[in-house]
Amino acid sequence: MGDVVCAFNFMQGQHPEDKYSWVIEPGRDEPGYWEIKGKYAALKDVTIICIAYRIGDTVAFSEIDDDLSPNFIDPLVTKYGLDNVKWLVVPTKR
Repeated sequence: MGDVVCAFNFMQGQHPEDKYSWVIEPGRDEPGYWEIKGKYAALKDVTIICIAYRIGDTVAFSEIDDDLSPNFIDPLVTKYGLDNVKWLVVPTKR
């Protein structure tokens, strides 16, 4: 599922180094844990977009910015169908 989301979130500008993509990397501390990161080709820095966990047959994405929700929902619903994608929102305390 992480690969589906990352493939959807690739943008190519007019310049060869004008590439922005999401990449998935295994977590360092525990099995079944990955980080999806945003990477701009011209820079070495990456930003964490979300954390992904696998629990049995279920994959859970957490700590997603609300503004990025469509970047996850669109490719997942297209690939797996609406009946197979569940989306939970927990409001942050202010």
